Amino acid sequence: MKNKNAFSKKGHDRVVLEWTTPEYIHHEKDARWYLGAGLFLAIILVLALLSGNWSMALAFVVFAGVYHYLHTNHPPKEIRILISEMGISVGEMFFPFSHIQAFWIIYEHGLRTLNLRVSNHFFSDIIIQLNDQDPVAVRHYLVSQIPEWEGKSERLGDMILRFLKF
Repeated sequence: MKNKNAFSKKGHDRVVLEWTTPEYIHHEKDARWYLGAGLFLAIILVLALLSGNWSMALAFVVFAGVYHYLHTNHPPKEIRILISEMGISVGEMFFPFSHIQAFWIIYEHGLRTLNLRVSNHFFSDIIIQLNDQDPVAVRHYLVSQIPEWEGKSERLGDMILRFLKF
């Protein structure tokens, strides 16, 4: 994790800030979490079977199995974030500043993220964990390149997923 004061070169582009971050936050789950998830799955299965919707019951069992397998056997990869003079690289993906509509930084309740609204992309919002990166330095540079969406907060769906430890 580096905050580069002296610019480094990457091809014809100069890197201004760079750090590594996990691709997603991995939440440790205790026995209570698994008990609650199992109870929820059991209720869904009973309701699906009582309504004669066996395909929905099967889909939920498969979803639960795949979720459990992926989260126990495939921890999040570390990805490299580069903010350069031409855009932002998130792992292997590059977003030129001309394709970024706005950015906002969320720095509250232990959450430290850089959020990008990207045009012409399948996922329109990109969420990047800041970890120990200085949010003031990130904001200071980005505000000179792209518009800041001031006052934007975490989406309700993201809050619910974080609360449920997904």
